[in-house]
Amino acid sequence: MQLDFSAFEELFQLHYKALARASFRIVNDKDIAEDIVQDIFCKLWEKREEIHITTSLKSYLYQSTINHSLNNIRKVKRSDERENAFVSSHSSQEESNAESQMAVKEIQELVNEAVDLLPNACRKVFVLSRFEHLSYKEIASHLGISPKTVDNQMVKALKHLRTHLKVYIKILLLFFFLQ
Repeated sequence: MQLDFSAFEELFQLHYKALARASFRIVNDKDIAEDIVQDIFCKLWEKREEIHITTSLKSYLYQSTINHSLNNIRKVKRSDERENAFVSSHSSQEESNAESQMAVKEIQELVNEAVDLLPNACRKVFVLSRFEHLSYKEIASHLGISPKTVDNQMVKALKHLRTHLKVYIKILLLFFFLQ
């Protein structure tokens, strides 16, 4: 299609408002409707030598406006769906994090209860090792006992905790593997 700039300008002035109204009826947003029509005219100008219009120019412009407006609606809908999926996923993650935090808190309470049931010497060694992060040598020095005694007390403490928490460990493992 051969089109000089003055003819193009005249075409734009003649059809712009009507095309923008047609687009607005579809997209319900004045700015988007105007952008769509401007894009159509820009593409028409850029590809003026490649485009072969088989209908009237007016019909071509209206059909392009309708198609671009509908494509815009689809694009917005897909974007909204992705955003909703993200929000849904994010809230699921928050719920999952809250559940995990509750589970960790419950585990901590169970471990504390089991530690409280340990004999006094055994409890001291366990607390210094696991909660204070002292080495066996440091614990031995601190309590005035041999490192071998610390080792024996830790073995006893861990055996007690495994026995006491056995049922809970299976439940917890199941809980974490199901997430």
